[in-house]
Amino acid sequence: MPKFIVSSTRNAPNNMQFCTLFGKVPVQLYSSAIAEPLDIVELSGQDYSDSIKASNITGLKATKEEYLKGLQSSLQGVKPGKIKKLGINPLDSAINAMSGKIGEIAESITASFVAGAPIMFRFHNDGDGTSGAIAIYRALEKLAKELRFDTSNCLWTMNKGVAYTMQSLEYDRLRFSQYNSVMKPLLCIIDFGSVGESSSALKRASGSIDAILIDHHPVQEDFDPSISKHYLNPWLEGFTSDVTAGALACEIAAVISNAKIKELVGASLISDHSEYAQDDKAQVKLASVLDAITTEASYRSANVNPKSIVAIMEDKPKYERIFSEANEQMEEALATGMRHAKPRKVAGITLAVLDYSSISDNRYPYVRHGRFTSIFSDRVEQKYGPSITVVYNKSLYSIRVSKELSEKLALLSLISKMKEETDYITNGGGHNEAASIKLDDEFSAGEFTNIFIKEIESRLSA
Repeated sequence: MPKFIVSSTRNAPNNMQFCTLFGKVPVQLYSSAIAEPLDIVELSGQDYSDSIKASNITGLKATKEEYLKGLQSSLQGVKPGKIKKLGINPLDSAINAMSGKIGEIAESITASFVAGAPIMFRFHNDGDGTSGAIAIYRALEKLAKELRFDTSNCLWTMNKGVAYTMQSLEYDRLRFSQYNSVMKPLLCIIDFGSVGESSSALKRASGSIDAILIDHHPVQEDFDPSISKHYLNPWLEGFTSDVTAGALACEIAAVISNAKIKELVGASLISDHSEYAQDDKAQVKLASVLDAITTEASYRSANVNPKSIVAIMEDKPKYERIFSEANEQMEEALATGMRHAKPRKVAGITLAVLDYSSISDNRYPYVRHGRFTSIFSDRVEQKYGPSITVVYNKSLYSIRVSKELSEKLALLSLISKMKEETDYITNGGGHNEAASIKLDDEFSAGEFTNIFIKEIESRLSA
């Protein structure tokens, strides 16, 4: 009978296991016996659609070399796709320059998927991170159909913050504990993580978990990219945040299994205000809906996954309803914000400050603090010209800077300086045009605002 090597097992109901095996072809079967990684199992052709029994387990173990040979043989049956041109010359040039790393990440995700190792995908809760997650989800679903595989080793979590925290790590370890695999569990982070706070958790994870980070935020000085197995960020390749994390993840999906990505890339660019964004109605609508779905889920402290989002995308009446309601709520919230904003002149430019408590979360479940600030800053700029917009919600500050001011103000270095000189800024990061800051408590808000204004005056007057 043909011999197979057990690559991974997952706890299943009724004291069963779900096993991934390498042999003449890769197969996935339930086991009524206790199988372990590297066990050599003998199966007849008929047994390929049956469960593994104790009599199938030979008691022999495969060597690591035999296992790797089995993995390579299984991967030969996978037909990868290619980098897709998007028709946006600067973006296509950037993607092409990073194609080697994109290919390496696609290979790593594919290998872990085929091996049945658990993969945790964490994506940022906006249209950018979600676009990339959906693209990879679709790519792996397509690959699963080709291999006749299950996708239960893929876990999806929407991430509200900009850091991969110790709490996140403990949650992921708990999910991974249901699996036993030869290959390490894989953690794939999309559109966040390049902050110092991530370093501690990623360092602790490094011995037992392989990490991949797909990001486009400037790399903070206290973050070490070498902690991860793969780190893809346009800032390290001579490009800027206009090359979005979602676009990079979409290209990875295209390489995994030739997934369609153009509309998702467009939504990613629009959601993150990239200069490469196109005025395409379908892409604008998709970006709005993805932002709305993740915003509403964040409001409910709920998790959404790509499968549930794709279901909404394919339900035209629901999709149109969310788009309409999200736009109506945002327009009403923006009008309220413009009435309550407090603009002032600082170093010859407008600084508009808004207390977000004037925007009722209960009234606007599709409106999120950060996303609101981005669109609100556009309205402020339309009315006052080059400006800085600050929207605070108790101890959380969202800041937006007009492009023509961003280089001189250097918002990220300003935040770093304030973190060094104060003891109440617990976290801060983003881009030079868009960033957020978290204070210890809201009682420090007055002092923070005064120091922030002085820094603006100092930098823009120089």
